[in-house]
Amino acid sequence: MAALPLAAQDMLPHVGATGAVQDCGLTISGKVLDHDTRAPLPGATIYIPQLDRAAIADAYGNYHFHHVCQGTYTFKVSFIGYTTEAYSYRITTSSVRDLQLHSDAAMLRSVEVVSTKVITEAQATEVLAGRQLQQTEGMALGKALEKLPGVSSLQTGPNVSKPVIHGMSGSRVLILNNGVRHEAQQWGDEHAPEIDPLAATELKVVKGAAGVRYGSDAIAGTILVNPSPMPDTAGISGNIGLIGGTNGRMGSVSGLLQGRLQKQPISWRLHTSLKKAGDSHTPEYNLKNTGFEEQNLAATLGYNREKFGTEAYYSLFHSKVGLLTSAHINSTTDMLNAIARGRPEETGEFSYTIARPYQDINHHLLKLKSYYTTGDIGKLLFTYAFQKNVREEFDKDEPEDDPNRPDLHLDLLTHTTELVWEHELPSEISGSMGVSTLWQDNTYLWRKFVPFYRSFTAGVFAEEKWRKGNLQLEGGIRYDYKNMDVKALDRDNNLNKPTYTFHNLSGSAGALLDVGYHFTFGGNVSYASRSPHANELFADGIHHGTASYEVGDPNMVSEHAINTSATINYHSNARLNGGISIFNNTIYNYIYLQPDAEPVLTVFGSYLSYHYKQADARFYGADLNLSYALLLNKLVLDAKASIVRAYNTQEDQYLPGIPADRINADLEYELGDLAKTNFTNSFVSVGGLMVARQNRSDKQTDPWMDAPEGYFLLQAEAGTTLKFGRQPVEVSVSGNNLLNSVYRDYQNRLRFFASETARMLLIRIKLPLYLKQNTKI
Repeated sequence: MAALPLAAQDMLPHVGATGAVQDCGLTISGKVLDHDTRAPLPGATIYIPQLDRAAIADAYGNYHFHHVCQGTYTFKVSFIGYTTEAYSYRITTSSVRDLQLHSDAAMLRSVEVVSTKVITEAQATEVLAGRQLQQTEGMALGKALEKLPGVSSLQTGPNVSKPVIHGMSGSRVLILNNGVRHEAQQWGDEHAPEIDPLAATELKVVKGAAGVRYGSDAIAGTILVNPSPMPDTAGISGNIGLIGGTNGRMGSVSGLLQGRLQKQPISWRLHTSLKKAGDSHTPEYNLKNTGFEEQNLAATLGYNREKFGTEAYYSLFHSKVGLLTSAHINSTTDMLNAIARGRPEETGEFSYTIARPYQDINHHLLKLKSYYTTGDIGKLLFTYAFQKNVREEFDKDEPEDDPNRPDLHLDLLTHTTELVWEHELPSEISGSMGVSTLWQDNTYLWRKFVPFYRSFTAGVFAEEKWRKGNLQLEGGIRYDYKNMDVKALDRDNNLNKPTYTFHNLSGSAGALLDVGYHFTFGGNVSYASRSPHANELFADGIHHGTASYEVGDPNMVSEHAINTSATINYHSNARLNGGISIFNNTIYNYIYLQPDAEPVLTVFGSYLSYHYKQADARFYGADLNLSYALLLNKLVLDAKASIVRAYNTQEDQYLPGIPADRINADLEYELGDLAKTNFTNSFVSVGGLMVARQNRSDKQTDPWMDAPEGYFLLQAEAGTTLKFGRQPVEVSVSGNNLLNSVYRDYQNRLRFFASETARMLLIRIKLPLYLKQNTKI
């Protein structure tokens, strides 16, 4: 790994075993990848014994052989720390063959990764995987993603968080869960993604407008939640995970079991997790009714041959979340007193009981996916997915007619289809093109907030990437047609049936240049447009979880965003690695939630009031990612920082709810394998998160309370792997807010009523299981 950058050319002369020079004009190329993570393996060796020729994968995992004749060849692929594999292919035309290797920890007592930074995309992209992802287990998806620069979270109390990319959230952040566009009631600030992060082995964030491939509304970016690939060798394996947390006395248990049949290309996987927590607490008081419980189940069955394959996936997510009792107030006077008091009126003692007000959420996902190989140049994929999202909201006071029924029942059905041809041509061109559809039906019962609506969206797209030498160019275009039929009651209970039609275009162009000496430069310009959501058009009622009253505007039009970004990366260096990216996002007709000066009083109580508004806006800022090895392979300083500025350029005002500047830094020491003990892969780390005060705030953005002061949180973590006979046990302990600081976060919608949570210790235990060889996780 330290020998990077590497050339992808074959190492030996083009002379066959017979001594005759071969030059038939065919090219065989591809990538060498880690089977589980799909990460490129720079430095891997590919040897073809029939030609007596070899190649070494370059810094991006690429290899190629030129001047190859037609015939059947064996590709022997080897790399340190991986099992040597042999693949046999019959080559009749120039071909692209990706080669995968399985890691083999048994070959080495440990694997030291000096540098893994490989850049393959012009657009700014961050990945959370491996140990970094394991250190977030026990956290919600939104909190876990805060580990990445440019990503923060919008919180509602201690247990609900939504990801924010470059200051934007909601439907502008598209989430793909196991390859399916996640569709729920994501318009709500307190509606966290109904996704179990314990089922993922990789979280990938594409920052900036990424609408060409994933949908025109991805103005802020896209989050890909990826599980590990299905097993491709016979055997049964799995793991059991236990997590305990001190704040809220949280407990979690998860289990994974997967395998592949010996004689049939059939693989399968089962995953489940259970979580339960009681009231959280701040350093000064208990947060009454902030417990939660969650149950998750996922099952996958796959049939895969080289020519074709199919996969069926089903998951169920269920969650019950308590809401801070003291945020739901009956009168305007009490509301203003609660904000001025600085702490909740009701605190009480710790309890696991989840009482009113609370929310109960069920999310079902069914996915069917098939592929068919189109010769040597690509693959045709078809995906159908069905999602059913049911959210029930129970107010603080019980309904008089039936104490057990919810006050609001939301039911969203979504059908999506996608047909894509992914191709990799011999002329250094790769990409995808396809069509997609999305059909939705939203209904509700009892208290109104979001109206009945049916919508249909159809899109067509194409994106291509050309790479030669050290230069990569890429571009794409997409068109989406959307129709939405709405049935909405106005305040006089008159039924209105407006119909909306939107035509949205997306496009992008980018370049990536590897200038050598460990430097790469990337640049991207993209355009995306987003149709207003039904809640932005027709919301008129109590937004339960945020204890607010929101009003939409039926005259909203589509947003149009022009995003430019530039990234410089310094990688594959023994000591210093990192990158900085800058971005500018100009959005015409930007839709945002504007706080009103006075709370609103309803028959259900008093609530903070908001109106949806639309204006031209500009977002710009920078993300920094830096690591420096103070002691080679032992002591590493890692730092990440983010800055976002956002303005309403039409009215020359600040925009509300924009994240403050933040920097997160950790110093990690690798203890490795401790001599004469059963402890391996041991490490300790200490660091902190510093968040500045949001100074771009005034009475227009925050009429009820000034932006809180900045804060610093001390963090630490330690972990090791113990061996009991042949059974490894991975153990780690992490601590957050170790100084027990009292603080409030600007992006917490409930910061008006309570402080953030106190010191939290998370204890994680994982048992990898190898029940029947030959697979492992």
